[in-house]
Amino acid sequence: MLNWARARLDGLRTSLWLAPVLMFLLGVLLAVIMLRLGATWPRTGGVLHRWLVSGDGEDARNLLSTLLTAVISLAGIVFSVTVVSLSLAANAYGPRLIRTFRANRGTQLALGAFAMTIVYLLLVLRAVRGGAPPGEVPTGAVALGSLLALVCVLALVGFLQGVSNLIVADEVVRRVRREFDKVVDDLPAMAEFAAPGGWALPPDFEATAGRIRLPKEGYVQSVEYHQILCWAEAHGAVVRLDFRPGDFVVEGDRKVLVHPAPADPEAARREIGRFIVSGHGRTPDQDLEFAIRHLVEVAVRALSPGVNDPFTALAVIDRLRGGLARLMVRQMPSPTLADGDGELRVVRRVSDFGGIVDAAFDQIRQSGAGMPSVLIHLLRAIGDLAEHVRTEEQRHALTRHVRLIQPPAGPDGAPGDDQDIRHEQRRALAALAR
Repeated sequence: MLNWARARLDGLRTSLWLAPVLMFLLGVLLAVIMLRLGATWPRTGGVLHRWLVSGDGEDARNLLSTLLTAVISLAGIVFSVTVVSLSLAANAYGPRLIRTFRANRGTQLALGAFAMTIVYLLLVLRAVRGGAPPGEVPTGAVALGSLLALVCVLALVGFLQGVSNLIVADEVVRRVRREFDKVVDDLPAMAEFAAPGGWALPPDFEATAGRIRLPKEGYVQSVEYHQILCWAEAHGAVVRLDFRPGDFVVEGDRKVLVHPAPADPEAARREIGRFIVSGHGRTPDQDLEFAIRHLVEVAVRALSPGVNDPFTALAVIDRLRGGLARLMVRQMPSPTLADGDGELRVVRRVSDFGGIVDAAFDQIRQSGAGMPSVLIHLLRAIGDLAEHVRTEEQRHALTRHVRLIQPPAGPDGAPGDDQDIRHEQRRALAALAR
């Protein structure tokens, strides 16, 4: 249930409608409160008096109408800039990166500020009578409307500043890397000694295990492994999950195996299905490769012939190096889970370090095969990761990628480039061999 809530909260966090809707309701609430106060505000002397007094009802309506027209015009600018920035982001960095733009809190709050102010001004304007004498005008409500209009002007300035930063390639790369860091930080620190394992599935597992159908089509967003472990322990069973968060599954896929086969497969399907959350898209929760693939997409698009922007690809490689360095001091998820008595209960597919490195470097190496500057920078990044190596698995994965990088053949290659690449390759291999 907790994972389901986290998946839903991630969807809300990356939506453009939640903050505006909440602030719209706040605007309604403010209007109701201020109109109930009516003309009860003090009117004697001081700065507050000069700020609150707005003449008779006709003067108040004219002021509110002017403010409403101005705020609606500014809101049109904000919405137009939002649509244009999303379009530019989709074209430059890929449609999957729109999620990062939608999650920007500044954009959400700017849209919400305009929605709140517009509904507030509408409700107050409707309540003010044109022929009302000054003593019956809700001066506090009118003054708050003026204040909210000023807030909208500041929100517009902040919004434009935020959007101008948000479409810069380096800022996009930094924000995507931050999502990867959040997932990595949820992993436990690497243990000094490896945890004991050595469990094996029963010899007759494949032949006698019951195959449980998955209940829903979509991308696996999260799996409550602890709940599945408790279920398997309660039923004296071993459960194997032939998928992991981030995989696409179809309703009816037989990717959950239970040994021994349950007496009531349909009940087992319902109970285990409650612990598997699927949705329309991938999320960073439990999916280590999610943000990695987004970073790689930025680099691959930058290296495409139509864009030809190797500097963005170099920035991505730098961020990938930083993310992998953080990952290398963390304990990767175990493919097996045991109960309190040490009995094997759950076998699952998990991301390993080699797979993460493949996801990070394979497509960049292939797309940058004709760009020596990219290959040299990639080799330097891998060589610099050598000092963070903690396990032989990490060393082997990085060494493999160093050997896969070769100087460009044909007209793209030059003798000097070939020598530089070979030099960086030797340096990286020497660093990894220490």
